[in-house]
Amino acid sequence: MAEIYSMQHQVLYYEADVTGKLSLPMIFNLAVLSSTQQSVDLEVGPDFVHAQGIGWIILQHMVEINRRPKIGENLTLQTLAKEFNPFFAKRMYRILDEAGNVLVEIDALYAMIDMERRRMARIPQEMVDAYEPERVKKIPRQPEPQHMIADIPVDVTQEYVVRYLDIDSNQHVNNSKYFDWIQDVLDHDFVKTHEPKRLNIKYEHEVLLGDTIKSEAQTLEDATIHRIWSGDTLSAEAAIEWTNAEN
Repeated sequence: MAEIYSMQHQVLYYEADVTGKLSLPMIFNLAVLSSTQQSVDLEVGPDFVHAQGIGWIILQHMVEINRRPKIGENLTLQTLAKEFNPFFAKRMYRILDEAGNVLVEIDALYAMIDMERRRMARIPQEMVDAYEPERVKKIPRQPEPQHMIADIPVDVTQEYVVRYLDIDSNQHVNNSKYFDWIQDVLDHDFVKTHEPKRLNIKYEHEVLLGDTIKSEAQTLEDATIHRIWSGDTLSAEAAIEWTNAEN
């Protein structure tokens, strides 16, 4: 039976945004840090995966944020390999404060790809045995993020060129980069005065080095809806619920 993996972390200056709190991209980077470290400890880390010509891809993140930690806070990062079938894997992440309060909880859906053919691959049995997740025939679909509303105009569209440092060892844009593109198109005063509370992002198609992407945002009363395009291909859709920020 799978066990929760835990590690300690202190929020560093460069992991925070202008508010002094852990940035959205870094929330996802810390989550991946915990699962990567667990994988290394179990001897099924990146070296093991890449030696077999395969790599993990994230299909969807569903996130609940109770509070973003501040610079200098000591955290516990937790992760659990919950459910696996031959092609998909579900993983839980949590970020806790020193008192054990859950600050962030993430439900993530993964798949494995063949690095050369860029097609889905079976998850190696050695990995399944190492993580000891619940083995299931079918992993239930996660709810879709809210789609853009047709009769409401898109507030802003901004283009970006994918750079070398945007690419990770799986040879595509790191998932945390999507949150740079998502937040960057929002009004800066809005971002400074609002806190993300709930987030659902679905990654539809990978983005590669040299691609030109377009980030679109639509602002509702207490939510924003986002699309990331690579040319004419929809690469990701996201919906974020916000609340007024407190000190």
